[in-house]
Order: sequence, then structure tokens, then C-alpha cells
Amino acid sequence: MIFLILIYALIAVLSVPGLIKRKEWREFAAFSVLYIIGFVLGLMYVLDIPIPSPMKGLQHFITEILGIKYPEY
Repeated sequence: MIFLILIYALIAVLSVPGLIKRKEWREFAAFSVLYIIGFVLGLMYVLDIPIPSPMKGLQHFITEILGIKYPEY
């Protein structure tokens, strides 16, 4: 877990100051969102917490929200 935190801290220290210095706020926001998602998923993996499948959410979205039903075989 310490190794994961050190790697993510190193990436942040190398990437974030340049984005802020160049005032690339949209890139910084996109980087931050993806960075946080990656860190949380990595932390869940290291701590042996089951990572939810994105397929279940996509399946719910397609069948319940869009109303598209799969053919039954």
C-alpha cells in the first residue's frame, strides 16, 4: 500500500505543477478525475476489496433506463 501511495504521489508531483503553471484548468480537472478514479481502484485492489463490475451498471442502464431488452435464447 505504501508503494501505491508513493507512486501516485510521484506522478502528482511531476504532473500537477506544469498544468497549474500553464493554467490548463480543463486538463487539470480531467487529470484529477481520472487520477482519483485510478487511485481508488488501485487502493481497493491492494486492500482486497472486491471491485464492482462496470458491466452490471451498463446492463442496468441499457435494460432499465433505455428500455432495450436482450433477446432470450
